[in-house]
This record gives sequence, structure tokens and C-alpha cells, in this order.
Amino acid sequence: MAILLAACFHLIRSLLTGTSWQLNRSYHLSDFARAFWWMLRSVLFEELIFRGALFYIALKRLGPTKGLWLSTIAFGIYHWFSYGAIGQPVQMIFIFLITAAAGWMFAYAFLKTNSLYLPIGLHLGWNCVGSILFSGGSIGNHILIPIKNTSFQQNDLLVFLFMMLYQILIPAFCTWLYVRKMDGEKVYARETV
Repeated sequence: MAILLAACFHLIRSLLTGTSWQLNRSYHLSDFARAFWWMLRSVLFEELIFRGALFYIALKRLGPTKGLWLSTIAFGIYHWFSYGAIGQPVQMIFIFLITAAAGWMFAYAFLKTNSLYLPIGLHLGWNCVGSILFSGGSIGNHILIPIKNTSFQQNDLLVFLFMMLYQILIPAFCTWLYVRKMDGEKVYARETV
């Protein structure tokens, strides 16, 4: 689900911003393996810290609602540092909104499944598409390389708002629907036994 949602996001963003892509012909399986290993370690680190430890402890001590919000806010603030945005208020706001929404999604998935599998899968899928398939982020060029990028202007408010709202709302809403469906299937299975 995360791979499909992330791919749709990047393809729509490419259409709206005039970005074209070409296949990286010098890309090798070993490049993918190194990037995937880096991404897996990064995701596992964040999930074990923010869901496996912080959220788990907050759930026990504060309850689900306060624990969910604490984990969400902490995840958003953490990304100010990992993205090097401290001291840039506008960038900090956008980073916080996007990563806190993702943090809520991952924490909600953990809360409803009582497992780290779904948050790790969602997190890994989204990050791999953005960083490895579409060469975004700090790990350099990978599978697809931008060949024409009409540098996106933040003053194009409609495009910017669409991109922000997609990242904040669509993955979280789809996760909520998926987990809700899983809960319904569990209830149905209990009733039929």
C-alpha cells in the first residue's frame, strides 16, 4: 500500500512540476542492495525508537490517545534534526506537518495491530520509493534520475497545497481504512466460530 501511494505521489508531483525521469543506466544490483540496507536500518532505528520504545511506554503510562500524540509530535520534531532544518521556521513547519502525519500513521498502525510489522512496512515502502526509485533524499541518485526539473516554485500555491495535503492525508486515511477493515475481519471471524 505504501509503495503504491508513494509512487502515485511522486508521479503526480512529476506531472505538476514538469519533472521527467530517465533510468540510471549505471545502476547495479549492488547499488540497490546498499541503498535498501541503509534504508532498512534507518527505518528500523526510527520504528524501534518511536513505536517500539517511546510509544509503547507512553501507551502503558499515558494511555492510547496521549501516547499516540506524544509519539506523533516526537517523530515530527526528530525530523527537524535529521533534515537539518533547525533555524528555518517555514521549513520546520512543513517538515513537522508531513513527518508528524506519517508518525501518526505508523503509531496508529502499531496501536491497532499491536505489532511493528505494519508500521515498518509502511515506513519502508514510502521511504524506498522516494529515495531509491525516485532518487530523493540524502542517499543520491538511484533508479530514476530527474532529467528535466522546472524547479518547483512554492508560490504556486495550489500545487504546493496538493502535495502537502496528499502526504498528510492520503497515506494516513488509507492506513486507517486498512486497519479498520482488518478489525472488521477479526470480528467476523470471531462471530462465525
